Amino acid sequence: PDIELVDLKHIPLDNGLTRPALQALADTLARGEQSLVFLNRRGYAPALYCPSCAWVSPCPRCSARLVLHRTAHRLKCHHCGFEARIPAECPGCGNPDLKPLGQGTQRLEETLAALLPAARLRRIDRDTMRPRAWAELGEAVHGGAVDILVGTQMLAKGHDFPNMTLALILDTDGALYSPDFRATERLFAQLMQVAGRAGRADKPGRVLIQTAFPDHPLFRYLQRHDYAGYARTLLAERKQLELPPATRQVLLRAEATTMDAALAFLQRAAALAPDMADVSVFGATPAAMARVANLERAQLLVQSASRLALQAFVRDWRPRLDGIRPRVARWSLDVDPLVF
Repeated sequence: PDIELVDLKHIPLDNGLTRPALQALADTLARGEQSLVFLNRRGYAPALYCPSCAWVSPCPRCSARLVLHRTAHRLKCHHCGFEARIPAECPGCGNPDLKPLGQGTQRLEETLAALLPAARLRRIDRDTMRPRAWAELGEAVHGGAVDILVGTQMLAKGHDFPNMTLALILDTDGALYSPDFRATERLFAQLMQVAGRAGRADKPGRVLIQTAFPDHPLFRYLQRHDYAGYARTLLAERKQLELPPATRQVLLRAEATTMDAALAFLQRAAALAPDMADVSVFGATPAAMARVANLERAQLLVQSASRLALQAFVRDWRPRLDGIRPRVARWSLDVDPLVF
C-alpha cells in the first residue's frame, strides 16, 4: 500500500487525530470499505492527572503510572497488576476535577464514536480479546459488520481482510528517539505489519502515519517498503557504535528490597569479574524500570566482540556470583538481552 506521512509540526491534533486522518476515515466509510486505527497503548489514558497540583496517578509498587481504564472504573498497573478504584478527588490536594492524561485505545474508540457516529467500531486489545474473540472478530469483519478496527499491536497479526483499505497509525514517535537501540528496529517491523493489513486482494491500500518527524530515515525506508535497506543502515550504525550484533552482551540483573542493596551486589559482582582483555565490564546502574512489585532493580552490562570469550567469562564468573554473601539480592544472567 501507499504510505503517507501527516506532519504534526504543521497540522494540529484534535483529540489525537488530524483533519486529514479523520477525512480519510470518513471517505473510507463512505465507500463502504473498512479501516484500522493503530495505537499501541491500551486503556483509556496512560494516567490520571490533577491540573491543580500536577499529581499523576502513581503505582505504589512500581516506578510507573497507573493506567486509567474507564470502562472498568479502575486504575491499573500494566507492570505488576496492581489495581485501585478511580479516586473521587485528588489524593494530593482534594481537587475533584481529575483529568485523563494522554490517550489509549479506549479513549480513541470513544473519540471516533463521537466524530463518526455512523461507523461501527470494534476495539482490539488485551482488555477485549478472549479465546473465542478472534474467530468472532473474523466473522464480523468478513461479514461487513465492522467499519473501523481500533487497537494495539494485536491488529498487526496476519489476518486477511480484503475490504480493509485504510490503516491509520498514531503516536509512534516515542520509539524514534528511545534510549533502547533496538526500538526503531522493532517499530519498523511493527509498522510494516500494520501497513500490510491494508489493501489486500484487488483493492488498493492506503496508510497514513501521524508523526512530528517525517524526515526520519525510518519513514523513507518504510515508504519504499525497503526492510533490507533499513536493516543494512542499522547494521552499519551498530557496527560503528559497537552494539549487537557486532558485539555480544550479557546483562547481570539484580533485584532487592532497596536500590542500595541491589547496587552493592552488582558492585561486588564487578569486583569478582574475571580479568579478560577482550571483555568489557560496565558500571552498575538502576534499570530503566527501577522498581517493579516493590523490588528495586539494577543491572550490570558485560560486552565482548567475541562470543567465545564472553562464554568463557561467564563460565568463570558464575560460580563466583553464587558465592557472594550475604544474599541480599536475587540475580540472573541474561545472555543476549533484548530488554534493559
